[in-house]
Amino acid sequence: MRDPDLRLAARLVELAEGVDGDRTERAWTRQLTGSLAEMLAPAEICLMLADPAGRLISAAASSRRALDLASLEDSHEDGPCTDSAATAKPVLNEDVDAEVARWPGFGRAARTAGFGFVSALPMTRLALTIGVVGVFGPGRQELSPADTDRVKVVVRAAAAAISTQREIQRSALTVRQLQQALDSRVLIEQAKGAIAARLGITPDAAYSLLRAFARRESSRLADVADRAVKGELPVRELLAPRQRAGG
Repeated sequence: MRDPDLRLAARLVELAEGVDGDRTERAWTRQLTGSLAEMLAPAEICLMLADPAGRLISAAASSRRALDLASLEDSHEDGPCTDSAATAKPVLNEDVDAEVARWPGFGRAARTAGFGFVSALPMTRLALTIGVVGVFGPGRQELSPADTDRVKVVVRAAAAAISTQREIQRSALTVRQLQQALDSRVLIEQAKGAIAARLGITPDAAYSLLRAFARRESSRLADVADRAVKGELPVRELLAPRQRAGG
């Protein structure tokens, strides 16, 4: 598609379709950087995402050079992506030669790699900066106003998409944890009933035996209950301490 607006629309559709519980965040970030690199060629792209503490971590890049620069920012917290994340504002078309004093490590590395201008656009969602897209122009290539507007649209869509993807993952994890807790509770109740019937004691007394055994063996109560239900836990092992005390 030659029309820039059609290309932009296609990228937004790709981002929306990429929000899938079966897709990993790693695969999705690679798709994002690849799409932006295609849109802004010959510029090279990096994506840095904020960890739970708010620190930027390099996540993906369209080239080895861009990845090296992102990794440098990751380790030294020095560069346009770092500044953009700190202010939640874009850093646009900064001349690498003029900014070596501002970003000593990054500036020298970017100049050595052949980049002349660098930009960084924050990915914000609900007043939180979840990441930054870095755009590195080889030679003297700058972002045009039109390209800047298009990138801003993609970055906004990407922020919404990745937030949605993470929410889906958190919800799925919560569901799994709740199901595991329910399964464990059911298993423990079954074990209490089985031990109570076998020994002629109350379910509460059976539970006390199971819990005491789990503590002695440093095992999960649910695992002990599973053994009891399957008949793999001899009653004498449950009663052994009591029998020794009685003897």
